[in-house]
Amino acid sequence: MKTKLLTISRSLKVFAIIALALVCASCDKTETTDSTGFILHYYGVTDIGPSMAYTLEAPTYKGSAPYDFTITGITLNDEACTTESFVIDAETGAINIQNTENLATGLYAISVGCYSNGKYFEFKDAVQINMLLAVPEGVTVTPAEVVVKMEDKKWWEAGAQVTTDTEKHVSITGYSIAEDESKEYLKYFTISNDGIITFNPDKKDNIIPGEKYVISLKLKTKAGEHLYADAVTFNVISKPLNLLYTPNEVRVERMTAHESELPTIQGSLEGRTYAIKSITPEISGFTIDATTGKITIAENVLTTIGNIYKVDVTVTNEYGNADFPEAYIVTVVDFIAPIVPEKFKYEIPETYEGKGYTIPLADGFIGDEVIFDFSDNEGAIKDQIEKKRISIDKVSGSITIAENNTLVPNDYTVKVKATNPKGEVTISFPLVIKANPNKFTFHYGNNIGLSPENDYANQFAYDTEEAFHGTILMPKTTLPAGKSAKWEILVKKPVKSKETDINDYVTGSGATIDANTGAINFSNAKFQYYDFKQTKPDNKSVPMMNIGMLVVKATCGEGDLAYSVTAPIFIRSNISNRNGVMLDYRPFVLQVNSKTGKYPTGKLTIQCPDQNLLRVDYRRDFHFYTVDLTKETSCTPQQPDNLMRDVWTACWNEMGLTPNYGAKKPMSYYDISKYINREHLDVLLGYVNPETKAIVINPDKWKSTDGTYANGVLIGSMVCHTEGDEDKALNNGSKLNPVAIWFDENF
Repeated sequence: MKTKLLTISRSLKVFAIIALALVCASCDKTETTDSTGFILHYYGVTDIGPSMAYTLEAPTYKGSAPYDFTITGITLNDEACTTESFVIDAETGAINIQNTENLATGLYAISVGCYSNGKYFEFKDAVQINMLLAVPEGVTVTPAEVVVKMEDKKWWEAGAQVTTDTEKHVSITGYSIAEDESKEYLKYFTISNDGIITFNPDKKDNIIPGEKYVISLKLKTKAGEHLYADAVTFNVISKPLNLLYTPNEVRVERMTAHESELPTIQGSLEGRTYAIKSITPEISGFTIDATTGKITIAENVLTTIGNIYKVDVTVTNEYGNADFPEAYIVTVVDFIAPIVPEKFKYEIPETYEGKGYTIPLADGFIGDEVIFDFSDNEGAIKDQIEKKRISIDKVSGSITIAENNTLVPNDYTVKVKATNPKGEVTISFPLVIKANPNKFTFHYGNNIGLSPENDYANQFAYDTEEAFHGTILMPKTTLPAGKSAKWEILVKKPVKSKETDINDYVTGSGATIDANTGAINFSNAKFQYYDFKQTKPDNKSVPMMNIGMLVVKATCGEGDLAYSVTAPIFIRSNISNRNGVMLDYRPFVLQVNSKTGKYPTGKLTIQCPDQNLLRVDYRRDFHFYTVDLTKETSCTPQQPDNLMRDVWTACWNEMGLTPNYGAKKPMSYYDISKYINREHLDVLLGYVNPETKAIVINPDKWKSTDGTYANGVLIGSMVCHTEGDEDKALNNGSKLNPVAIWFDENF
């Protein structure tokens, strides 16, 4: 997870998140590199269940084609194990998952070795498989197949309901769609807290008429997580829609035979047939394949140069029929020019990683009525074509590389064929993806005694104001030789008190940065924050342990290749509260996968008169800052139309209570008002473990109503009581902010 502390912008399912406070190792360990630049990449976590067979697709790669794949190690919940359920294809690297009937549940991590260009590579934890329990007996989905007719109004509101047999005493406490990154369409669906599966209304335009979408579910009970494989099928039916021949206007040489390209069409496949409805002007010798839609013109039919024939096509399926006027237009010409191989070239621009490009045919191409297509591409290029990140216009021959391509810096070969009635020509051309010359990273290290320091970067805790004011932080960068960066502080983010101006008492506010070197100077910065609800005997507010956050941006280069890195710098004032309590979490930035998380490690030192009587709870001032970290304002549960409002609402609804957006209940262990939190911990958004004081963040809770997972930083205030008092008495406890929780679905 090194880069997560260095850059902002960038999916895996596991367990509840239990930690002291952390910056954990990345959940995504699917890429490993060395000095040769060879990279191997598998999909992320896949959820499976007992008796399921599954094949994890072969990995993509950068560099020479890998071979001689082998599994070098397997762990279950981070402990080494042996099993014959995972078998790797030595040639392709695809992993078959089999004989899972008696496979223990938990998160399996599979390490993979392979050769590339004669050198051996090993990729630790390259693949993650989440083996779940079988679905409990008595759980069903009604209906098991949802038939959706696209002609209906609001067809996207169709859904299915998870139900349980009450006689079997099955109690489901959580619902989610099982993870399978190979199925892009899973993003098009959502499941409610009540177990209702529907289309995601924001993604309905991605639904293809005539397709069937099979969805597996992950269900949580008191016994753990269960997989309900192929729980429901959404069968989207439709009459024929959007018939398209490419090209749909062609020129055909006089007296020659002709065949169209196969058309594309949307709508249900069942009973689909094609027929020519009419031809204008009327002529015989035109036929259509009833099954495929290919139009054929017999030899010696087209006799008159200049004639234009317009073909109307009717398509029928089980759900209706549709006419497509002028679906195919044929112009008779005297001569079709053959393709000249020497003139078949592309204008190849300078191409860089992470950018989109159009690669047009070079001027001077000779050939009429040409159909362009890719031809027998291999490796990464083949993968990008299959994923539709590289495409070709069949008429113009222009090639498009989408901006979301994942081509890494390397030399590639692209193969293209051009076909017309006179023959076929195949060419290949080099595609050199260059590294962005301005790409770099930076971090400021840490002073909390954790190493390697770049894994725990940008966390600084100070015991005294003097030490803080005497600090100048210098960045460590990977700036290319001869390159420099421009530095700036974008924002300063605190927990805002109603009683103060936001810039008056925030740790780190007033810091300055050298625009040329990136040096951060704290000599005139604020060091502490105050608990305005507590005062000393002299009526002065009590300073409290607090976390401030600076957001630093560095930019190298100019123009299209300018490269910017944005990173938060966290600063904590180590001040004990009025009762002499200090919770020294190290690390004090808790990085959490907002979907799943993992079990990290950390250290907590407690300063307290009597730890046995210490009670700690989340209580106040929950502020969430979006992942881009570029806005001064925070989100709170009290505000409408934001993620905090959504997660608070969902938690209250799961409790069966009316939401109170000013209440701490969704994050409190000790709250017993109308609902005893400690008896239903998996319902909460998070809480402080009463024994260890570890922070627990539950999985799959931190997402908006549209299914978007949290990406940002949560700072909430804890209170502590030193005399063993709980629940309401904790409201009078002293306040401190010892931890920032940083959510990212890619951690």
